[in-house]
Amino acid sequence: MRQSIKEKLEDLENQNQLLTSNLVDSIWVLNAGTLRYEYIVPPFNRRDGYTATELIGRSILEELTPQDAEIAVEMLETALDDYDKGKHEAKSFEMEAIRKNGSKYWVEIKAKLLEEPGHPLKIVGVTRDITARKTAELQMKKKNRELAAALAEKERLLKEIKVLQALLPVCSGCRRIRDESGKWWPLDAYVQEHTDSDFTHTICPDCKDVFYPGLGTNKLT
Repeated sequence: MRQSIKEKLEDLENQNQLLTSNLVDSIWVLNAGTLRYEYIVPPFNRRDGYTATELIGRSILEELTPQDAEIAVEMLETALDDYDKGKHEAKSFEMEAIRKNGSKYWVEIKAKLLEEPGHPLKIVGVTRDITARKTAELQMKKKNRELAAALAEKERLLKEIKVLQALLPVCSGCRRIRDESGKWWPLDAYVQEHTDSDFTHTICPDCKDVFYPGLGTNKLT
């Protein structure tokens, strides 16, 4: 007598409890048309807070964040199209899921479309919690972005230093600076154009005494 998908999973559960209790959080069957759970191997190690009984009849999309639920629907449409073309391989993807208490965590889902005579098309899959690995990956990406930003800032500062340390042709009369193309720039305009620096206008103590002798000893900033 030919076994149904559910019976095969029950046999898998009985024969491979090590698999279901340590390597995956749950093994399940969905109706491909409704995406609702039809069968779940009683979970030994589920971390989402649900029992198998609570999930039967519930859509798997309710366990995903809204953004990833939309992605899952799009992936299913592609998988159904591939299935009609004779491509029946399993798919693997990572999603952000929601626990019963509302907290979020990351899962890896591996699923495959299967059919048995006289029954609607099924999706058989396994779910595994990958939160620790995913958190480490996201932290690494953040560190890489911070490192890239720091290197870019270093390059910018080195460029400024190179410009400011170079021997610049300065007019002895008007104090303008000549650039590589022969254009003459006012000092402040040249620095603003070639670096990210800007000017604030103040006056030194010696010039204050010459141009503003009436200001006394007050300092200008």
